[in-house]
Amino acid sequence: METISISVQFEFNLREKPIGIEEMFMVLQKTEREVGCLLAQELCKRLETTAERALKTAGYVRHSVRARTLQGVIGTVQLRLLRMKAPDGTLHQALDESVTIPTYVRHTKDSFESAIGLLPHVSYKRSAVEGQRIVGHGPGKSTVHRQVEAWAPDLQNFPSNQAKGFRYLVADGTGAFFQQWVQFQKPPVVSYAGEMRLVLASQGKGQPFIVVGRWTNTSWADIAREVYQRIEVQDVQLLISDGEIGIEEAFLRSHMQHQRCTVHAWRDLKHFLYEDGAKKKAQEPIRQALSQLSALQFNQKTMEALQPIDQEYVERSVQESERQLQELVRWLYNKGYHKTARYLDNLKQPLLTFLHSWLQTGDTDPATSNAAENRMSLIKNRIVRIGRRWSEPGLKRWIDLAIHKVFPGYNWQNLWEKLLPLTGNLTYKITVMA
Repeated sequence: METISISVQFEFNLREKPIGIEEMFMVLQKTEREVGCLLAQELCKRLETTAERALKTAGYVRHSVRARTLQGVIGTVQLRLLRMKAPDGTLHQALDESVTIPTYVRHTKDSFESAIGLLPHVSYKRSAVEGQRIVGHGPGKSTVHRQVEAWAPDLQNFPSNQAKGFRYLVADGTGAFFQQWVQFQKPPVVSYAGEMRLVLASQGKGQPFIVVGRWTNTSWADIAREVYQRIEVQDVQLLISDGEIGIEEAFLRSHMQHQRCTVHAWRDLKHFLYEDGAKKKAQEPIRQALSQLSALQFNQKTMEALQPIDQEYVERSVQESERQLQELVRWLYNKGYHKTARYLDNLKQPLLTFLHSWLQTGDTDPATSNAAENRMSLIKNRIVRIGRRWSEPGLKRWIDLAIHKVFPGYNWQNLWEKLLPLTGNLTYKITVMA
């Protein structure tokens, strides 16, 4: 182990007393970067001197000095790197064996944290500008974009190799606007509407929902095939969805149950009534009849409070609700509301899955797709605000980044430690001299 000691002397001038503690802190903050840059320069010089002595014994001679300007978290560092000529005539930096210095770049990877940390909230341009304002320097928007693109594989954090233990599966999608560059076409940018889709999974009650994957303009059938390559399909007991066409057909297997989101049931009912020609006034008694179903008075909180002694009461509620739903379906058919009747007829079983599950196992399974809805809203609002149109690869890269920053259960610091792993080869000790 090599130890290098560097002494730095600070001199502080007090023009008048007293000084505010805030002023002291702000002045000391300014010294951080200056001292950091000076220490980086001096540390490189010391290592260079040691390396030069070793190289000279091997027949190397001094050749030239190459100036490099690097920007990192400590600020702008000016280095004069010594180059040595080998006996065979080739040139080498003296620091090659001691310090890895990237070529053809000005910004070191550590300088990207402020800009990339802001990216889930603001545009590439704003994140670069804000990063420069906060830190005092930093990469521009194009450089940030290139670095995110280079880090894209490391941003993905999905289960793999049929990961085991996932009990709940939630799938959801929403619309998005995309753009694509086409060569030899005027205008060269083609804009189109599409879909972005998320699938989340949880290992059970009280466990977080993690992202299994995100897709753009991909069919649910293709998504399901990919999902079941990432997680073990036999472990999944409950599929939760908002009833979007294609989800049940793609994901549901014979050993699973399907829970239709009770919140979306209300929204979709209004849609089908409108398609059947029922105006707002005509919709009200139908919506009221559905809202009075005793089984729909249960939610996650009330279910968790239920005891085994309540089983008979829940059974009666389920049976009565199924009977009322069947009567409502017949009434709708007689009124000519055929689309709404078919919708409710198909909804009878999956709408009450969470209650049937409680009766059989005593477990309080989710009754809504809120896990996916909440996370989708976290990124959808930002996508619209940050950029009106995205390339599909660009949007997926951004989503992977935003997951670590804004989704519950994810840790931004863990991602940053993955992107810039520290070896622990350099440590320090500070001693204040009396």
